[in-house]
Amino acid sequence: MKKRKLRVFEAFAGIGAQASALKQLNLDYEIVGISDWFIDAIECYSAIHCNDIHVEAPLNRSDLLEYLSKYTFSMDSVRSYDINRLKDEQLKKLYIANKKCNNYGSIVDIKAEDLPEIDLLVYSFPCQDLSTGGLCQGMKKGSGTRSGLLWEIERILLGLKKKNRLPKYLLLENVKTIQASSNIDDLKQWLSFLSSMGYSNDDCMILNALDFGVPQDRERAFIVSHLGKALNINKKIKKQKREYKFEDFFRNNYDDPIIKAEADVAQLNKTPSREQMWRINGRELDKNTTIRTITCNMDRTHCAALFPYTGAKGVSYRRPTIREAFLLMGFTEQDYEKTLGLEYSYRKMNKLIGNSIVVNVLVEIFEKMFADEYGNSRR
Repeated sequence: MKKRKLRVFEAFAGIGAQASALKQLNLDYEIVGISDWFIDAIECYSAIHCNDIHVEAPLNRSDLLEYLSKYTFSMDSVRSYDINRLKDEQLKKLYIANKKCNNYGSIVDIKAEDLPEIDLLVYSFPCQDLSTGGLCQGMKKGSGTRSGLLWEIERILLGLKKKNRLPKYLLLENVKTIQASSNIDDLKQWLSFLSSMGYSNDDCMILNALDFGVPQDRERAFIVSHLGKALNINKKIKKQKREYKFEDFFRNNYDDPIIKAEADVAQLNKTPSREQMWRINGRELDKNTTIRTITCNMDRTHCAALFPYTGAKGVSYRRPTIREAFLLMGFTEQDYEKTLGLEYSYRKMNKLIGNSIVVNVLVEIFEKMFADEYGNSRR
C-alpha cells in the first residue's frame, strides 16, 4: 500500500524556509497550507515556491476585494492594513499570491475546523518580544505581544483535538532567549499544555548555523513535539565541521555587471555611525570569512558583516548583498532569482530574509524526524 504524503502546514510561514528544507529531502510531502498576514512575505513565498501554479485574477476590483476582504493583511508585519487603499494591480498581485500559497491568513483569524488534515505543524512565531534586540515584552499568555501569538497555536490545537485531527508532529523555532529567565516560565507553561494534549516534547535544541555548513553565527532554539513517545531528535542531530566553500556563499566577481550592481545597492556611505559599524563588523572577504547573525536590518551598529568595497559611492564598504544573504540562509541562488520580479528594495528583502530560518538546520532536523516513517534521505 502506497504511503500518503506528509501533509505540512506552515504557521507564521514567512518566505518558506521549511518548504525549502523539505525540497532538499527525498520524501513525499505537500504543503497543505500556510498562515501569514504580511503582504511582502506572502508574495515572496509565492514567487519562490509556487511558480508552477497558475492562478487568474478577476478583472473587476469588486471581485478582488470580495475575496481578499476575508483576510487580515499587513504592509509592515506590525499592524493591519486597509487593502481598499491598494491599486488594482496591487490587489491582483496579492490575490494571485494568496491563492497560489493556499494562505489561510493571519493566525488570529484561523479556525481549526477550516484547516485541512495536517501531519506536521511548524510554528516560528514572532521573536521581537523575546529577542535581546527587540522589545523584551515576552510571550505571556494574554499579554497581547507579538510573541504572545504563540497562544493562538494553543487555540487551534484545542480545536483540532475536538475534531480528533491533531497533527502528529510539531516543530517550534525561535530565538534562544526563549529559554531566558524572563521567558522560561511561559515556555514551561506552553510545553505543559502540549503534554496535556498527548505530545511528548524533546529537549530544547540550541543549534548554530555554523555547525550545519553555513558561515553565519546564528543560534536558534528548536523543539520537536510528537504525539506519543518522544523522538529525542536532539540526540540524533549531527553537526558538521566548520568548513565552508567561499564560492558557495559570497560573490565578489565584480566584472559581472549583475553582481556589481547588487554590490552597489548593498554599499553604504561613510558616515560617523557607519564608521562605527565598520570598526565593529569589518571583515575581509576571503575563504575564512564568517559573519554575525543576519537580522532584518543590516544597516545597524551590530550588523552581520561589512566588507571593503569600491563602488558607486566611492571607497567605503558594503553589507552582504541580498543574493549572498539568501545563500547564507541556506536558500539557493535560483530561489533568490525567482524573487527579482517582485522588484522589492534591499530593505524589504533584508527584512524578509533576516526573519527566516537557516534551511540547512531544518534539513538536518527533518531528516532525523522522518527517517524511519518516511524513509527520506538527502538528495
